[in-house]
Amino acid sequence: MAKIKSIKEEKFSNKKCLLRLDLNVPLSESGEILDDTRIIESKPSIDYLIDQGAKVIIISHIGRPNGKYEKKFSFKNIKDQIENRINREIIFIDFDDQSKAIDIVDSKNNSTLFMLDNLRFNPGEESNDDEFIDFLSSISDVYVNDGFGTIHRNHASITGVSKKIKSFGGLLLEKEIQNISKCMTTKSSNSIAILGGAKISDKIPIIENLSSSFSDVVITGGMLRPFLVASGEISNSNDIQDDNEVIVAKKILNENRNLFIPKQLICAKSLDHEPELLNSSQIESDDNIYDIGPNSLSDISNMIINSNKIIWNGPPGVYEKELFQNGTKTIIKAIVNSKSKIKVAGGGSTVAAINYFNSSDYFSHISTGGGAFLSMLEGKFLQGIEVLK
Repeated sequence: MAKIKSIKEEKFSNKKCLLRLDLNVPLSESGEILDDTRIIESKPSIDYLIDQGAKVIIISHIGRPNGKYEKKFSFKNIKDQIENRINREIIFIDFDDQSKAIDIVDSKNNSTLFMLDNLRFNPGEESNDDEFIDFLSSISDVYVNDGFGTIHRNHASITGVSKKIKSFGGLLLEKEIQNISKCMTTKSSNSIAILGGAKISDKIPIIENLSSSFSDVVITGGMLRPFLVASGEISNSNDIQDDNEVIVAKKILNENRNLFIPKQLICAKSLDHEPELLNSSQIESDDNIYDIGPNSLSDISNMIINSNKIIWNGPPGVYEKELFQNGTKTIIKAIVNSKSKIKVAGGGSTVAAINYFNSSDYFSHISTGGGAFLSMLEGKFLQGIEVLK
């Protein structure tokens, strides 16, 4: 992947800088930030720009307000929490005051940090509307995108503004692109990609792309069942409601010979029932697959231990429940013990699992992006990156 223009290539003193971040963080019912990874990872770019003497205007989105103001989706609710995470004061510009944004910014000294309210309160954000692009461009001299988690979207604050004013990629965006690209392109005869997720259709291009650059691709999670039916391991043809999933699984199995499908599994009628250790041929239509059994985990662990590069997306089981968390714990333990220097993980539930077991220090890179991370695994054309080259 071609190199993006870095903020290190520009001087920002006395400039108004529009800084696109991904602050779409999970919140509790009481409004507390549950995972501040994206905020913490954004701090280096904020510090870099402020220390250079720029006026920095943070822009981001949270939730899906569908182009209209909703109090529950306002960044005003979590401004204090963000300030505490980055150890800086923020001058907040209310949605109703955005027409005065340029005057507010101009009235303050250099090295001041501002924040606009939720971009998605304006319908022009997601529609990439020229009028909204003009507004964002008018309050800044230069644009920096450091929101990797949004880089796959063709929105006003991602691709629109970058075509109007001088634009650069932030420190987090650079780090994400470099680490994921390195994992994807480094040649290795022993490498493993571990994939979970509920729907095969979401992962077809990813499986196909990873099969060409990894020696082993392990299928886990909700995708397992259609693969087991497709391979004849589960004999009941009525086992899956969506026959198309099985057809797709058969096609993938025929075209990609380096897939590993676990055949010893932890099943139960529901999460409230006692688990059973079953071989795939023993699984009945009312058995839910909630984790991977020890024999299959031993095979996966050996592959991980002997791999020179590892990429992981999707926990293999319901790790939040003690009865179904052994697969996730075992995979994390194997990655920790692997001597590989390339250990990359991404996706919301994967990062949550890594944090749940306090293992983030043992990975070479943990991505802050969900959809953007998957898009890179798929080898997709990412417009938000292209405009920064």
